[in-house]
Amino acid sequence: MPLGFPSHQGLLAPLWRRWPAGIAVLGLWVGAIVPDLVDGTENLIVRGRFEQWIGHSLLGATVVGVPVGLALTALLRRAARRLAAPAATGAGPWWRTAAAYVVAIDHRRGAWLPDLGRDALAVWIGALSHVLFDLLSHEHSRLCWPFAADPDWFGAWWRAVWFRVSAPGYPDYPIGPHFVGWLLLSGLGIWMFCRFRPRP
Repeated sequence: MPLGFPSHQGLLAPLWRRWPAGIAVLGLWVGAIVPDLVDGTENLIVRGRFEQWIGHSLLGATVVGVPVGLALTALLRRAARRLAAPAATGAGPWWRTAAAYVVAIDHRRGAWLPDLGRDALAVWIGALSHVLFDLLSHEHSRLCWPFAADPDWFGAWWRAVWFRVSAPGYPDYPIGPHFVGWLLLSGLGIWMFCRFRPRP
């Protein structure tokens, strides 16, 4: 997978560059990390290792990802507004600056229902983008059905294993062509996030 943050968010930079006030950037960013949060929580509790499941499917990104993403967006929005408030206590300069930036890019129109719909659409787009980008950077995919691995979208060469490494959460991770895709997408996403950050 491209790094959960900031790669997945950076890969969506064309959306917030094209529609700076039209897309709910905060919802988009949260949605872009939701599949990893959903599957990461399930994996830690049940499997003891990281792997794709319902969060990395089109079904899960819609049915599970959107409600989870909406809740996280609301929590993050509330926390950012509190930390950015001049009267906030216990927030250092770095946290206050980051919170103020999140508040500044979070263009709200004021009406609760339209903003909820806008957030839901942004979370959904972010979650779907995560699933599709991971399709290019994983050995296997759960894109169409979370309860079984999908067919090999790119052929056997994509699953070729040059060697294996052990890392926390990945005791036997295969290194091959899909890992090159992970490196390229992660690097591109980080560069795009740093180069094209939304303007308040």
